[in-house]
Amino acid sequence: MAIASREADIEAGLDLDYLIQEGRVHRRVYTDPAIFDLEMRRIFERTWVFVGHETEIPQPGDYKTTYIGRNPVIMSRDRDGEIHVLLNRCMHRGAVVCREERGNTSGFRCSYHGWIYTSRGDLAVVTARGGYGPEFEQGALGLRRAPRLATHRGFVFASLSPDGDTAEEYLGKARDYIDLTLDASPEGRIEVRHGVQKYVYPGNWKFQMENFIDSYHGPFTHETAFGIRDKRLGRQPTRESDQHLPSGVNTTFARGHGTANSKNGRTSTWGRAATKYPEYMAELGRRHGAERAAQVIDEADVQLMVFPNLFLQMRQQHMRVVRPIAVDRTEVLSYPYTLPGAPDELNVAMIHNVGYWASGAGFGQPDDVEAFARCQEGLQATTPEWVLFMRGLGRAWVAPDGEITAERGSEEQLRGIYREWKRLLSQDE
Repeated sequence: MAIASREADIEAGLDLDYLIQEGRVHRRVYTDPAIFDLEMRRIFERTWVFVGHETEIPQPGDYKTTYIGRNPVIMSRDRDGEIHVLLNRCMHRGAVVCREERGNTSGFRCSYHGWIYTSRGDLAVVTARGGYGPEFEQGALGLRRAPRLATHRGFVFASLSPDGDTAEEYLGKARDYIDLTLDASPEGRIEVRHGVQKYVYPGNWKFQMENFIDSYHGPFTHETAFGIRDKRLGRQPTRESDQHLPSGVNTTFARGHGTANSKNGRTSTWGRAATKYPEYMAELGRRHGAERAAQVIDEADVQLMVFPNLFLQMRQQHMRVVRPIAVDRTEVLSYPYTLPGAPDELNVAMIHNVGYWASGAGFGQPDDVEAFARCQEGLQATTPEWVLFMRGLGRAWVAPDGEITAERGSEEQLRGIYREWKRLLSQDE
């Protein structure tokens, strides 16, 4: 980072070495609008951000609208089948050109003055064209495209910066976990065509990022929900002790990505599925090989967080996208998906399970949302200044590929988020 830019940050009270320390984070990281603005510029407008899945726009002319940070964008498929990520902003007076969340169209018409753009973003029609004169360059006024776009097995990522890590470098080890998720399908792919569960909570976006791979909170935040579940299933109630935290490990790796991995083998979601549907297990073996099929069954109960805005949860078979709106306001969108080639009964049950647990009015998610709101409210207190991430500090181990593994219940994967957060916010603009 350039010295002048670094000094300007410090003068503004944004000394990142002070705000982010190993084992603790300053409360301003969640409450300061100036820090939120910096996150939007140096994280969401510079790194790779997940924008959607190819199967959400399967046909030529299909589109969906979404956001990269605060930038409204359109993910569209043109008449030749190519995917584009376009800034959803008319080149004339700045109005969004598409308000619908998804659909199929031959072009996007701005409702303000009627300019029309193709699904590639080219400016096709300028109303009353003669009024602009001979020097008007219509061809230069197409919708702006994200400078970089990349896909990994159907997952579409875009970057608003022309420079930086390649998508392959950005995903790194996260690709292995995405692949593990996809290989639970005999066809090695997913389909995202079953609607979306949406909710907004009054808190910072990073609370959701932390919570998704936080394996410490479950028995306490969800104590009532788990108690009802255990009673219905005839189980002993969950106890509030280390001995009753779920088994497995947490991991973090380059670029802030991380996992909470149950690793419960044959008692996992997919282990039970293999027992109930032996033909499914056999088909996995035929398609992927016996070794890979066994790995899927033994290791695929994974919750993967791809920084800064994507989650994959195999146990409830959905992907979740985080959209920061303001320093204290966040939207979350949960998309159930299906596994082509898996039993229909299993796919249907998983779709229902997303609404049951992960929706804004579901069995478990309201517990988390309430926790986020309480954190945002509590952090309005100006003292004490620190949020602690000390659990498991100094007890992780590093693999040769750089993946850091810690015991289940550790906060090492949360510390990984803030190491990357600090790295990105320290970069010069």
